[in-house]
Amino acid sequence: MAGIETVSAPEPAGTSSQATSSPVEYIYEPACERGSGAASDSFYGCGSQQSCGTDGLLFSVVAVSSEGSNPLGFTCIEPGQATPVDILTPGRILEAFERIPLPEAPLEVQPPGGVTLVNFDTILHTDAQPFTETVQLLNRQITFDIEPSEFTWTLGDGRTLTTTDPGRAWRAGLPMNEYVSHRYAEAGTVQLQLTTTWSARWRLPNGPWRPVAGTVDITSPPQDLEITTARPQLVSYD
Repeated sequence: MAGIETVSAPEPAGTSSQATSSPVEYIYEPACERGSGAASDSFYGCGSQQSCGTDGLLFSVVAVSSEGSNPLGFTCIEPGQATPVDILTPGRILEAFERIPLPEAPLEVQPPGGVTLVNFDTILHTDAQPFTETVQLLNRQITFDIEPSEFTWTLGDGRTLTTTDPGRAWRAGLPMNEYVSHRYAEAGTVQLQLTTTWSARWRLPNGPWRPVAGTVDITSPPQDLEITTARPQLVSYD
């Protein structure tokens, strides 16, 4: 394969053929297809994983230590040929992220009390904060830097709203375009729900940050919202 250096699978993590000042970890990352012969939308981006050998898949190998990361080249893994058990692959990192208990971001609605009006700006917001979590994976200490990256508001009238903004509670003087809000066109009762998408990056102690290859969705319990029509009422000023 032109332009690709092939390397043998490295020694188990924490060992090296040469003396080093710190333990070395090895990471396999899928090598993606680009350019000629790949999907048209991946010429400058990333297509599917590159194939190699008879029926194998191509991986790049990166050595990571407290001194930084060092790309070693590429290796081909054929079906049935397992990667060494102590290699940190993107799939294993994602599985570790998926096992972390993620908070359920509460769905808040204004006006409060579960009642709003037709053609009225109903304000939606939540409280979802970034946090870090450290876990053990394959006898290594992995730190995840986790943050909410997207919010999907299921509005109950057949519509959904997707934002990167968690919204905010009403504040005097703040224009409506600063809020996450929705206007209902008809009276009735709907069920609201919020799905928060969490993304993360990870690193070994003193190593570089790397993105986790996947996200996790957490959905809040549904809550009812009654939509009513305002009725005019005569008021006496006597």
